[in-house]
Amino acid sequence: MSKIRKYVDLSLSILFITSVILGYYKDISHMTEYCFVSGILVGIIFFISFIWQQRRETSLPACVYLACLVDIFVIFIATIVIGLNLEGAFWFIHIINPIAILFYWFLFCDERSMDWKGTLSVVAYPLLYMSFAFILFKTSGKCPFPASLIFMDYRGIVPLLILIVLAIILWGLGYILHMLNNLVRGNR
Repeated sequence: MSKIRKYVDLSLSILFITSVILGYYKDISHMTEYCFVSGILVGIIFFISFIWQQRRETSLPACVYLACLVDIFVIFIATIVIGLNLEGAFWFIHIINPIAILFYWFLFCDERSMDWKGTLSVVAYPLLYMSFAFILFKTSGKCPFPASLIFMDYRGIVPLLILIVLAIILWGLGYILHMLNNLVRGNR
């Protein structure tokens, strides 16, 4: 299955980048939202993974794919919980892409060699994104979604506490997915 993995990576790269561009091209003011930035970033990472596998015949570290999964899968969770937009390309961004990366992760990613510390990688991008959104908010007065729910509605230490809780929840999700991957792979 590893021979087709690099082509699946290329396909996912095209899917992610194309879907977010089609979803957001009409209103560039929303291109700072988490869904756009994370979709482009994950698309780029999967393109890098394709090139990496072409040259080295091995995949990127398992923690990279776990971080991509969590970054995109929280979009699916948010869609279920708060009902994000499902018009046009947003079906892909909010439903199909997260399910596609989940299937990819179960089929191709083996995390048995990764220890629990590797699961901490899942909080890196969301916290960097929130830092970017905070800086954007402080410099322009505009705060992209979903950071606007934190920075525009709360003051003082509350946003920091929310970010700490969010990081713990994301790490917990990453850890559970990691353990699930180990369980599935261990039983093969």
